[in-house]
Amino acid sequence: MELVCPAGNLPALKRAVDEGADAVYFGFQNTTNARRFAGLNFTDRRAREGIDYAHARGRRDPALC
Repeated sequence: MELVCPAGNLPALKRAVDEGADAVYFGFQNTTNARRFAGLNFTDRRAREGIDYAHARGRRDPALC
């Protein structure tokens, strides 16, 4: 079983990883996201930061699981 958590921003992603999430899902700040609220969601740069953070703590890309 895996624990999959949502993250609306980078601090939430980091917290989910730090608390043991096996995977985190998030949306981007663009028109493809139905949840476009101020202060939520990721830019390309923030997504890369979050992915790097998760990788540095032993989490893997879903395709590699």
